[in-house]
Amino acid sequence: MNRQETIQVITLLAGNYNSIAEKDKTQKQLMINTWLECLGDLDYRLVLESVKKTMITSPYPPTIADIRKNAIEMIKPTTSKTAIEAWNEAYSMICKGTYMEEEEFEKASPEVKKFFGNVRQVRELAQTNTDVVNSVTKGQFLKQYEVIVNREKEQKLLPQSMQDFTKKLAERMDIKQIGE
Repeated sequence: MNRQETIQVITLLAGNYNSIAEKDKTQKQLMINTWLECLGDLDYRLVLESVKKTMITSPYPPTIADIRKNAIEMIKPTTSKTAIEAWNEAYSMICKGTYMEEEEFEKASPEVKKFFGNVRQVRELAQTNTDVVNSVTKGQFLKQYEVIVNREKEQKLLPQSMQDFTKKLAERMDIKQIGE
């Protein structure tokens, strides 16, 4: 989305929300610059549809977060498994864990792989008492799964330039990027 398209989106919002229409020139310029910086990586039509969706579903002016969330949902609908479905996948991996190879581990869903970290962890859990796996490990997994899914959603909402910046920063600091 370019500057002119950003102005069109804000003009549409100003026509529907007095709180935006009543901003002075300096405030409008700041809004245009901020929206362009935070939404400029998205396609204009996608942003426009996201704005319209938000206007239809909320009586309040949309925020950048609202627009990005709706836009990302439109192009990448959330289809993550429920925590129990993911646990069933993880438990199945643990049951086969003693013989699990790297190739089979790589076929698992991203969230389940993040929980385990690597195939070695699956193998270790496969040697653990079944009662411990079905109680302690299951509890840990269910709590951690929600954290992993929420981090992924938040990461998808960031503009690509911010994702790239944080990845480079993490590499420079020699730490593992959240969401990888």
